[in-house]
Amino acid sequence: MENMLAQLFEGLETPRSSTEIVSKVLSQTSAASTFLKNAGLQTPGSKSAGSVAREAQLQEQLQAEKTRADLLQQELDTLKKKGEETEDALAKTQEVVLRTQQEMEEFKKKQEANDLLLEIDLEHQRSNVSYLACSALAKYLSVVAVVTQCLEQVGYVTCERICV
Repeated sequence: MENMLAQLFEGLETPRSSTEIVSKVLSQTSAASTFLKNAGLQTPGSKSAGSVAREAQLQEQLQAEKTRADLLQQELDTLKKKGEETEDALAKTQEVVLRTQQEMEEFKKKQEANDLLLEIDLEHQRSNVSYLACSALAKYLSVVAVVTQCLEQVGYVTCERICV
């Protein structure tokens, strides 16, 4: 018995209870030993029908829990995968939004530049029209002045003189 306990402490065998060790020693010395049974202790080989049924029931529960744990792990893996896919899709969407915002800023700058060019061109055209109008008016006034001078030299009275 002491050797069996020593092996137990050295880790050579799986841990056994004292009852199992005593039962094994007694079975080696006497096959019909009733010491443990008479002492009210159950030997490892002698299980009651109730304990066998209870052990089977516990085994079924254990198997059901393992199956449930496997299903939950699969569901967790699926949810993690979907989460990663969602994060990837969100990252791509954010990239598209950022590019679109940059394109909008560039478009806005180009539009402002075009508006400025159009305004400059419009002002140029207005000043050109004003210049042409002033030029035409100046030509008209110079012609009127020349005509008036000629008429005065010839003796005709001008409108100014008549109005005064």
